[in-house]
Amino acid sequence: MTISSISTSQQSLNMRIIISRQNEELSKLTKETASGIKQDVFAENAGTATKSLQMRSFMASTSAYKTSNELLEGKLDTTYDALSNLTDEARNFQNLSLAGGITSMNREVYRQEAEDTLARMVTALNTTYSGEFLFSGLSTDQKAVELDASGTSVTYLGDTTGTPSARIDDDVTLNYGIRADDPAFTAIFGALTTVLTTNLDALSDTDFEVLRENVTTAMNDGITGLTSQAAGLGNNQGILESKINDQNSRLNIYNNAIAGIETANPEETALRLNQLLNQLEVSYQVTSRLNGMSLLNYL
Repeated sequence: MTISSISTSQQSLNMRIIISRQNEELSKLTKETASGIKQDVFAENAGTATKSLQMRSFMASTSAYKTSNELLEGKLDTTYDALSNLTDEARNFQNLSLAGGITSMNREVYRQEAEDTLARMVTALNTTYSGEFLFSGLSTDQKAVELDASGTSVTYLGDTTGTPSARIDDDVTLNYGIRADDPAFTAIFGALTTVLTTNLDALSDTDFEVLRENVTTAMNDGITGLTSQAAGLGNNQGILESKINDQNSRLNIYNNAIAGIETANPEETALRLNQLLNQLEVSYQVTSRLNGMSLLNYL
């Protein structure tokens, strides 16, 4: 009888261990049913779980690039808008300079418009994005230009060694900066300074026409340069947009791949859960018989 008692006690202990494990599995399956996500991918397939981790690493890197690229996209958009405004300002003054009636007009109007145009261009060239000056080269914490005390000429204050660039993917670096000391701006500033530093009222009509022709030519050279810069900037915007779209596509691929590995199959989970509940019921019944106790003692 002693041997039998020990045997029954051991069987009861074994059943308790089995029930404990079954309850753990029940908890896991219940969570999988609620979340739709496998609770232990490695336990089911270490190989595919490793692939999932690799995918998550790729996803994190791609997501980081995408986030920084979207910030850069905003910076390029702001730069393009500022450049467009600068070009419009220069073109508007060129149109005034080309106007046939400018000789008979009060030449003060011509001078005043040159002064206003220069001031507006200085303001546009000191445009910032997220606290960074856009036309200062590598010195993004320094404003690009300033007017002298007389308001007739412009001084460039930014860096002269290079332009900003950004790595937009593992193997792509984008050089995107435009500096305010670009020859296009220099030509325009020179033309406006000429108007502002010349005593226009003292010029004969002939001399005024010569000045106006020289100013118009310089303005045209500057506008042509700005148009070329805008084309280059637009090309960079296209490259960046394409890269962001590519990164969005890759993120979708990674997401789908991870979901394929980590998502629990609802039908399979439901089947396993049902089977486990049946096994638990049997385990409780066996344990109850061994201990002479009812099933309620284990619930």
